[in-house]
Amino acid sequence: MIWKDRPDRAAFGWATFAYDTALREQMERFGGMNIRIDHPTPARPMNPTNIPQGASYPWPAVGSPLAAEAAASITQCGRPSLHCVRDRHDLGMLLLADAHVHRGGVWSCAPTNNEPARVAQAILLARHSGDHELERSAVAKLRQRGEEPVAPWPEYLFRQSVADGAKQYAKAPGGDLGDLPMLKRKPPVYLEGPGFSAQSQDGR
Repeated sequence: MIWKDRPDRAAFGWATFAYDTALREQMERFGGMNIRIDHPTPARPMNPTNIPQGASYPWPAVGSPLAAEAAASITQCGRPSLHCVRDRHDLGMLLLADAHVHRGGVWSCAPTNNEPARVAQAILLARHSGDHELERSAVAKLRQRGEEPVAPWPEYLFRQSVADGAKQYAKAPGGDLGDLPMLKRKPPVYLEGPGFSAQSQDGR
């Protein structure tokens, strides 16, 4: 994807999005089942311990070549971006990641403001692909993070935000997420099997 920079309309940025092709059409109205791959500018390499910021470059004038820095970024980061996500399971694990995952000089974008939605997406992907290991990883994250508040709302819990995301994604054809709205109720019991089902503590 290439876009004009909002603060500076004379600049542009680019990034790669890795989609799950089997769920892309169903999830299109929700932005797709994907993870964004970002990169640093060649002149300012990113320290992996820092929160990444998208790189931007001068928008070329008509008939002019790309700025050298922009061409260098595509040369250096294009191929690593295309190969950052290894397979469907890896995509799901990147969706579950607590922070940006750095590989080969690029990173998967994992902002905290969409973390619960990414958990719901990972569960949908796990069920669609029959990936029980991925779903167990999602259950483990729900157990660990479920009762944490989601900033900036102290009474809105992580599991409740996951439930709201799942309610939207369940509208997609084949969206097997009917049990996740249960996460809005009392603290659930996470029952593991081939996958898991979320039930409230009173079993309903």
